[in-house]
Amino acid sequence: MSSVSRFLVLALLTLAGCERGPASGHALVDFRHAPQAGGTPVATWKGDQVTAEELTRRLEEMSPALRERYQTLEQKREYVEGVARFELLVREALARGLQNDPEVVASTKRALVARLMRSQLDEAQPPVSDAEVAAYYERQKEDYVRPEQVRLSHVFLAAPRADAARVAAAHAKAEQVLAQAKALPPKDFTAFGRLARAHSEEPRTQPLDGDLRYRSLEVLAQDFGPEVAEAARALVPHGPGALSGVVRTEAGLHLLQLTGHQSALNQRLEDVRQQIMGRLSNEKRTQAWAELLAGLERRSGFSVDAATLSRVHVDLSTPMRPASGPPPGTLPAPPPSAPVERP
Repeated sequence: MSSVSRFLVLALLTLAGCERGPASGHALVDFRHAPQAGGTPVATWKGDQVTAEELTRRLEEMSPALRERYQTLEQKREYVEGVARFELLVREALARGLQNDPEVVASTKRALVARLMRSQLDEAQPPVSDAEVAAYYERQKEDYVRPEQVRLSHVFLAAPRADAARVAAAHAKAEQVLAQAKALPPKDFTAFGRLARAHSEEPRTQPLDGDLRYRSLEVLAQDFGPEVAEAARALVPHGPGALSGVVRTEAGLHLLQLTGHQSALNQRLEDVRQQIMGRLSNEKRTQAWAELLAGLERRSGFSVDAATLSRVHVDLSTPMRPASGPPPGTLPAPPPSAPVERP
């Protein structure tokens, strides 16, 4: 089950107790306006009021720019009347029993789960120690300290330097392939890959359309010869798509195309400390969320009858019915689930 699907099912399970009423040990949702006791009323109606203190609090919760709309008496009156009318409409909706309407219930569930997520993920910030940051930096050091790297595609023609006749024949073929490569659009890497697949004699890279992946110049020299590394270095200023001439090595001839370049990187721990702390904090929050979901599954006795589920027919031809619950994807998406060890 995907993390989102698993979340949707569990969200409904965890909220089921809220629908069973007081017998379940959970309070019912109270939609009524809660007037501030002992305040100074600025507007009253049967059984309710808006106080000056509540109005001040509401205004302070606005941005300064929004507060500019409520400077005059008439502007404040309009705002208070809007609050009162809203509460009167809520009262009327409750009188009609609309709090049990499926759409209202679904919206309330979404709001409840969104609030749970904020509480679990945003408000509970897990601490990250200096030791954890340092350990992560060492584990992932290649992400922060690495030499210059290039990515090449090549056509290789085997021709040991000592075999003059073979070198001559390979050189003639290499010039022909080079002419074809030069006729291609400069950054048509796919077309150059087809040339490599058709002509290259390097068994490791020919099936990959000649792709050498990213390598440092040092590794490139070790794997294919210093001549290839020097030719690659000369291509870097010209950017991706640049072609070399025929490059001769001890093993044979290469035609090179530069497809990517990464500058050398040398970031110290202090340079990336905040970035690593943020990443580790996110990982801990994700793990905590996964553990919460696993615990809810375990305590609720959640299970899936795969045989029954497999027999549920999904008809793609029938028109959509009015929703009786939250449609797929309307509940807030959780973070990617981290693996959790289950008992």
